[in-house]
Amino acid sequence: MQAPALTPPTPDGSRDELLRCVSSGYLADGCSCQATVPARVVSAAWARELERAPAREDQFFRFAWHDGQWLAYGLRDGRVRGVYCPEHSAQRAVHSREPSASVAS
Repeated sequence: MQAPALTPPTPDGSRDELLRCVSSGYLADGCSCQATVPARVVSAAWARELERAPAREDQFFRFAWHDGQWLAYGLRDGRVRGVYCPEHSAQRAVHSREPSASVAS
């Protein structure tokens, strides 16, 4: 299984790092997903979630980007530990029967 990446710092904001979907394909075809999302998009969504309700523990959250619902894992300290693209987020939800999470907008 692919290790999740921590949100990389962007000191000057000029170059945005990308977070890649952490799905390793264990639920389907066995290949790693190539879908990416800008780290700044995920970090901003997590910051909005923390403003609304400060997290007491690390947790999953959903956010919208490019007409899709992504799933990410946010840490209490404001960092993001990994993301699932819309396709793999939906597959994961079906397999894990997780309750719906709120969507950051």
